[in-house]
Amino acid sequence: MKKMFFLMLISLVFICPAVASEPIGIVVNSNTNGFHLINPLTQDISPSLLKGYLGSYGGGLFDVAFTPDGKTAIISNFGDSMLIFVDISGGFEGTPEILGTVALSFFAEDIAVTPDGKYALVTDGGFSSACAIVDIASRTILTHANLGGNQAQAVAVSPDGKVVLFADYWNMAIHSYTLADGVLTFVGSVYPVGCRPVNITISPDGKTAIAVDAARYDCPIFAIGTDGGLNHKGNVALPTKSGQSCVFGKDGSKAYYLSSSYLGGPNVHVINITAPGVGAYAGTVEMSIPRGTSQLFGVDTLAVDPSGNYLYVSNPTLSGGVVEVTVIDLTTNTEVNQLHCGGIPTGIAFTTIQ
Repeated sequence: MKKMFFLMLISLVFICPAVASEPIGIVVNSNTNGFHLINPLTQDISPSLLKGYLGSYGGGLFDVAFTPDGKTAIISNFGDSMLIFVDISGGFEGTPEILGTVALSFFAEDIAVTPDGKYALVTDGGFSSACAIVDIASRTILTHANLGGNQAQAVAVSPDGKVVLFADYWNMAIHSYTLADGVLTFVGSVYPVGCRPVNITISPDGKTAIAVDAARYDCPIFAIGTDGGLNHKGNVALPTKSGQSCVFGKDGSKAYYLSSSYLGGPNVHVINITAPGVGAYAGTVEMSIPRGTSQLFGVDTLAVDPSGNYLYVSNPTLSGGVVEVTVIDLTTNTEVNQLHCGGIPTGIAFTTIQ
């Protein structure tokens, strides 16, 4: 009998699959110096975590990004010019721990992580021509890359890690660079007429980029060449202006564009992507809770969960910001939930812990 039980136990060990990897999200509370974990399977939100340990309260937490294995979150404290590395490998029920910090020479706002997990690229939200390239493994600055006359208020890295795009609000441009061994090489710039880009996003296949325009009732869309060059294919007309963030859906066939204007209120505009650099307006989700009408530079305040079925929306700015993160069902384009935070939520992102 004991032998039979032992054989059955071995059989179960080999037949039953290992515990699946865990999807998880983080949203930072800019004004109260903490963050929440989000369980996208249940849409539960944790209490505010590590509150008061993420730099100064006055500095303000802005953006969050993950390493590719999902085990480390990187959070920017703007006024402290600092990145904070946080271990979240314990998942939603675990206890996050601070791994270390990196001090920068400029205000830290937007963060993009390379898909190989080697580097975090960080840009300033002011008048900076610098991009800090941080070695993630050692948590040290590899270089403060000087972009010369090109400014960088937001940064995005292509899915293959070879192309880096910068949104330049003050010079009304999008700049393209290649990235190899932690070194940026300038490719070219595009100057869409009248555009004031505050953010930039790249599609999952790396072939399309959308600039988020704070000033106009449209947004520039680009095809990305194999050499990293940009082909401005035109602008997608939108019903309202004051854009702040844009994110592609899981399969890249749609993009979601956050607009929050004084006259139009907060909206998420849906853009259909039909070819590289080709998109068209496809509808709007009108949000029920008003938010501020200015824009944070580069901070990603939209995020699609790992299932690809839900879009989470925080605040495009602090002034007029609310405590809710809105959840939108992308199968019906309707609001389905409001997650109440312990402060003004800004940067939000999802990952899967491997």
